[in-house]
Amino acid sequence: MDKVIDTDVLVIGAGPIGLTAANLLADQGLRVVIVERNPGTSDDPRAISVTDEALRVMAQIGVMDKLAEDVLLDTGARYYGRRGQLLAEARPARPRLGHPGKSQFDQPVMESLLLEAARQRPLIDVRFNTEAFRITDSPDHVDTVLIDDHGKHTVRAKWVLACDGGRSPVRSQLGIPMEGSTQVQKWIVVDTVNNTEEPEKFSEFHCNGTRPAVIVPGVKGRRRYEFMLLPEDDVKKVTEPESIIELIAPFQRIAAEDIRRSAVYVAHQRVALNYRAGHVLLAGDAAHMMPPFAGQALNAGIRDVANLAWKLAATIQGTGTDALLGTYQTERRPHAADMVRLSHRIGKVVMNVNPALTAIRDFAVTALGIIPAAKNWLAGMKFLKQPHFTEGCVIAPAKDLPKAAAALVGRSLFQPDVRLSTGETAALDTVLGTGWALLRFPAGPSIEIRTTGNAPSGLDTTLTIADVTGAFAPLAGSNVTLIVRPDRYVAAATTTSGIDAALESLATYVPGHLLASAAPAQTP
Repeated sequence: MDKVIDTDVLVIGAGPIGLTAANLLADQGLRVVIVERNPGTSDDPRAISVTDEALRVMAQIGVMDKLAEDVLLDTGARYYGRRGQLLAEARPARPRLGHPGKSQFDQPVMESLLLEAARQRPLIDVRFNTEAFRITDSPDHVDTVLIDDHGKHTVRAKWVLACDGGRSPVRSQLGIPMEGSTQVQKWIVVDTVNNTEEPEKFSEFHCNGTRPAVIVPGVKGRRRYEFMLLPEDDVKKVTEPESIIELIAPFQRIAAEDIRRSAVYVAHQRVALNYRAGHVLLAGDAAHMMPPFAGQALNAGIRDVANLAWKLAATIQGTGTDALLGTYQTERRPHAADMVRLSHRIGKVVMNVNPALTAIRDFAVTALGIIPAAKNWLAGMKFLKQPHFTEGCVIAPAKDLPKAAAALVGRSLFQPDVRLSTGETAALDTVLGTGWALLRFPAGPSIEIRTTGNAPSGLDTTLTIADVTGAFAPLAGSNVTLIVRPDRYVAAATTTSGIDAALESLATYVPGHLLASAAPAQTP
């Protein structure tokens, strides 16, 4: 009989999403086995855009300092029309989560750093050259047969998390359907190296109506080109160095040795009908696939596992209900579907080759300049909506709550620099730890914080800090309490008199006494 490997969570797929999940789960105190059928992390620079929320998660895991060396921080986008004229220049609004709204990164570097972090966590067992073969669900656990170089093994886990990509064998085995479609147009993506020019901090979308192209800058001589293929293009020939050099020639002179990778792809816009089947959960491309034009695929996956890790830990550790785990799909699927639709819409604008429609498009985008609200919406990249949960593990704000507080409910908490009692300055997340936190705002810049769960070692569960940037200035002196989840989303905002009611409402998802023990002291 095969030896049974016992663990809390089996993560299938050791790409950036699976590795992020494994690290976050271990930091919540769970034992994790993560398996990958390939011999190591990928060398392919697939994803290339990263948001502030994803970088915040990288910082929480502890890889941000090293990752930053390979990130072109704070980038925007420029859109060019059919005559090569600049139609619009867009850049994310002022950062609110402690990192730039949009940056360009190198996926192999991120994966290697996440793998290094996972191997430094004793609770994580990393296994490459290992394929998940068959999953059998039971009332209180799930068995998965693994095949590696030594034969077959069985992993008995409380939960399985499938991060095994867009073709997800796990999703197929479970019979979970996907809604959506596949675009007709093929594209070639080419990653180049040895670029000696200082990178401009803008991606370029050349919507020329003949052969649309996208150019994305990077650091250390990296650059990405994407070109839409035309019906007459030979798919095999177009990936040859001579053809690639010719495609890139209008923008840059390169040699064959400058080509890091080339591949032809078609984009999918699909979302899984369900993110859960029994004790198996989907995340990342296994749950949703989207065109690359909004740069949201990897970011959506990181949002998935950041949303899920603490909920899964609470469920396994007995501090959360099954209803809490049910909020994973409630909260994540609508936003992922929005990002799929957004990516598809941007793609339709970029890929248009109809002369009349491209002329109308160019005029319409230019005309936004006379409509300030529309221009600001485009220039500030406000189409890249941050998640805003109105359903799930959130409590709707009372009508008499200050607007500044009510607006935070269901959104990711600001992350300014704060001053500690020692006089040192630190990012807010380093104070909050990995559990729940309650923040109360007395007079001035002070913020009273109580944490519960996995508070960082060396910090009391009760402390007072100072908001040195003024990020929370509208709440100063309000005595409002923010109840903040482990994933840094605000579950509730309430006045002093409403704390007990808010905690009671959240007891549907987590036992109220856990949060009540962390409630800020009441002031007379």
